[in-house]
Amino acid sequence: MDKLFEQRFLDARRQVIERDYASLNDMQRKAVLATEGPLLILAGAGSGKTTVLIHRITNLLKYGRASDSREVPDYITENDLAFLQAYAQGGVFTQQEESRARLLCTLEPAMPWQVIAITFTNKAAGELKQRLEAAIGPDA
Repeated sequence: MDKLFEQRFLDARRQVIERDYASLNDMQRKAVLATEGPLLILAGAGSGKTTVLIHRITNLLKYGRASDSREVPDYITENDLAFLQAYAQGGVFTQQEESRARLLCTLEPAMPWQVIAITFTNKAAGELKQRLEAAIGPDA
């Protein structure tokens, strides 16, 4: 695998993953896509901290550490790369194509029981649980 192919794949993978979080502002997206190590978010009331937390957990469960990684799986072909580049450009795709894009982009996804989110109040915990269930289903 040559360096140009690797860079093209990394760019396409990042674009596909970022597409899922296009509704976030730049700083929120940066926090959501940070997958390596701990992350501290300091922001004022109503600035979207809970939204970032929900999306970050969703990203870890859906794509694992892919958005931060420079690792390219050995099985990626030129055909796979062309598909990802087309997918990243947007448009309407079938559920099967969406599943293929996710599979090609995922790298060691976290299991739901491997993620812990801590809040300061029961009310906040209930809101987190409710929003996670809405985002990823009952596995939350």
